[in-house]
Amino acid sequence: MILLVPVVFLAALAMVVFCLLQCLRIVLPGNGRRSGWRRVVTAAAYACAAMATASYSWGAMDLMLTVAVAQDGGADSAPFPYNHPCRSQVKGAVDYDVHFLTLRTVCVMEDGEIREVDDVPQRVRDTAAVSAACTAVLAGIVPVAGAGGRIGRRR
Repeated sequence: MILLVPVVFLAALAMVVFCLLQCLRIVLPGNGRRSGWRRVVTAAAYACAAMATASYSWGAMDLMLTVAVAQDGGADSAPFPYNHPCRSQVKGAVDYDVHFLTLRTVCVMEDGEIREVDDVPQRVRDTAAVSAACTAVLAGIVPVAGAGGRIGRRR
């Protein structure tokens, strides 16, 4: 799992750079494909996509490091090493589960109760979710508005 961290980092970096270059290409003069507000909305969609990619990747790398710490093993590592969030933040945890979609680590207690720990900062999760939602909305505005009300009609 620890070997995936640099791969995720490099892939995220490449995606962020791609989105920012596309944003810059659209904003600079000489782009005749889009004009007016469509140009601004498309550039904003690329900027939001770059932010969503960066923040989600940051959270995913935090979770991968949590899994790597848990799998580290060694002395005094049952059920988790001393620096695992389920051991340092919650007393009595016997297992953990990592949710990559919502960027959360949950600890399973002895009685079956599930408690969430602060593994990935809340601001990272919020930024990823809001940026992804903004990207979806902005990316959907241009094609719909560009059709000029002709959606579903034949000429």
